[in-house]
Amino acid sequence: MPAQPQKEHQWLQKLVGQWTYEIEAMMEPDQPPVKSTGTETVRCLGHSESCSLARLWVLAKGQGEMPGCGSVTTLMTLGYDPQKQRYMGTWIGSMMTYLWQYDGELDQGKPC
Repeated sequence: MPAQPQKEHQWLQKLVGQWTYEIEAMMEPDQPPVKSTGTETVRCLGHSESCSLARLWVLAKGQGEMPGCGSVTTLMTLGYDPQKQRYMGTWIGSMMTYLWQYDGELDQGKPC
């Protein structure tokens, strides 16, 4: 029997779309921050681009420039586990071998 989306899955839909970003990172002490830019496309996992049928997981694919690494590609998964009552996900980047794992919840004190 397929899983049914819950209200926590609906929150994930706020992330769906085309995004641009600009980051500023301190690479070394006493050096000015380095800026990077890129884009990210967030979509639902499944056949429905509108997310009307498959709303349990979102996938985010990023493209951009990273200081010291050049052009990079990133991929993030994000979903909600009703049994654990936690948001779960992963993140990988073409510039590293580490698989980041996400496990968390929304901050109820901050607006979404």
